[in-house]
Amino acid sequence: MTSESTATKTSPPAILLILLIAGSFAVDSFLRFPIPGTNEPHYLCKAKHYWNPQWCEGDFFLESSNAHRFFYQVVGFFTQWLTLTQTVVIARLTGCLLLAIGWFRLLRVLTPGTWSPLIAAALYLGIAAFGNFSGEWIIGGIESKVFAYGFLFLALANACEQHWNRAGVYLGLTICWHPIVGVWGLLCALFALLCYAVVQRKSLNRTSLGLTISQAIPAIGWLILCSLPGLIPALSLLQGGTPREEFSANFIQVFYRLKHHLDPMDFDTFSYLLYGSLLVAWLIFRRRESSDFQLRFFQYFIAGTLGLACVGLLLGAGPRPATDMPYYAFRMSLLKFYPFRLFDSLLPLAVTVTVINVIYQRCFAPTENAAGSQQGSSRIAVVIVGLLSLALFGGVFYSAWAKPPVHKMTAQQRSDWLDACHWIEENTPESALFLTPIHQSDFKWYAQRPEYVTYKDCPQDAPGIVEWNRKLKYLRKWGQDYYNEGFDDEALQVLKRETGITHLLVKRLGPFKTIEPVYQNPTYKIYQLP
Repeated sequence: MTSESTATKTSPPAILLILLIAGSFAVDSFLRFPIPGTNEPHYLCKAKHYWNPQWCEGDFFLESSNAHRFFYQVVGFFTQWLTLTQTVVIARLTGCLLLAIGWFRLLRVLTPGTWSPLIAAALYLGIAAFGNFSGEWIIGGIESKVFAYGFLFLALANACEQHWNRAGVYLGLTICWHPIVGVWGLLCALFALLCYAVVQRKSLNRTSLGLTISQAIPAIGWLILCSLPGLIPALSLLQGGTPREEFSANFIQVFYRLKHHLDPMDFDTFSYLLYGSLLVAWLIFRRRESSDFQLRFFQYFIAGTLGLACVGLLLGAGPRPATDMPYYAFRMSLLKFYPFRLFDSLLPLAVTVTVINVIYQRCFAPTENAAGSQQGSSRIAVVIVGLLSLALFGGVFYSAWAKPPVHKMTAQQRSDWLDACHWIEENTPESALFLTPIHQSDFKWYAQRPEYVTYKDCPQDAPGIVEWNRKLKYLRKWGQDYYNEGFDDEALQVLKRETGITHLLVKRLGPFKTIEPVYQNPTYKIYQLP
């Protein structure tokens, strides 16, 4: 690992290495997550509507509160001139470049060898391709957390080098882009500093303590200043509902809509086995790493993420239904803040760092003679090729081939879906409000029309979450109340009157006794309500 800062020294080879890392991230992103990715319609449609409120006017989700306003302001700005797909391409490439810069800076601090950051990137992508713990990811589509992780890597690199003002700026930008990632990162960084201070307490004195405090004050100021544009809108979401709405929203989020991220009782066995194995590997290998400040700080930071995850496990463990857990209202009010997020995303990075350091110490320690150096260089080249091949081909390509597409449709169904959306864009008024299949996620992306409600597009403020749930329950009850071997005029009139829906895009819903589809293909039918 390098002993001097690389913050202001970026040589041409370093630039090339950053571009190679960014290219690796981009290949993984575009190969495994075709546009639009899992959350891209959710984020990009909101960002486009933020700058053009007339676009899809009347859509419930788009007109809800803006939890990630800074992302909408920055990325959404480009949707005024570019298509959603073009915006995503630019945003993904920019995100991959920012991640690569942060990754390079952090890995240069934590690992030895010129090529270590690139090897680490390949290893990380290989591990990530095989699974995660709570549904968290860094490389994929584009959303606010991608930029946040890039700045978090830069913050960690500068903290490891004890450049506290720079670390404060980058950590503030992390919070600005994604408050949850940033605030948890801040807490883990403070935990790491506390652990280091406890371990080194014998060497601390009044003079060094005063110097530390004098350095911390401007760093804290920079952190607060840089975090405010994104933090203020996020904090406003915590104050927007009544106690009853807050309780209901917490329950809906933790134990229904986002349980795959927030409820540890919902995580699958493979995730526990995978991350248990990674954790054991990290705990074993980290003992063989050096004890300088950089590595110790990073190890304590990862320990902090582990501590958060353990708290999350304790909060979520218990009988189901969740209402049988003691103090479940209090517990779910904490679980909604994603306690597993950093552990999920950063443990593979920690394992990668320790593996590279151990391999270097065992196999490539400097030798005193030229022959030994030449032999070491040759072995390094072999390991580079081997690790890159293993990680990329064994992980990324297998994942892209084996896992189903995000939309979970057959090729024929996907073609029919796009056909129906394009017909709607060209043949229906912009004011039309659609009822669409509940579990689809990219109708607005392709059809450019508002929707009544979808499962994916859930608001993030308490009143919005409660209303989202009410809309879904209403549709279910309407179907139960009015179905009589199909739906008649009365059912359709009630639906239109009580929801404002003007058009239906259906796959299985029906039959409708008194109206004919205005368009249909082998999979989907489009109806206009009378």
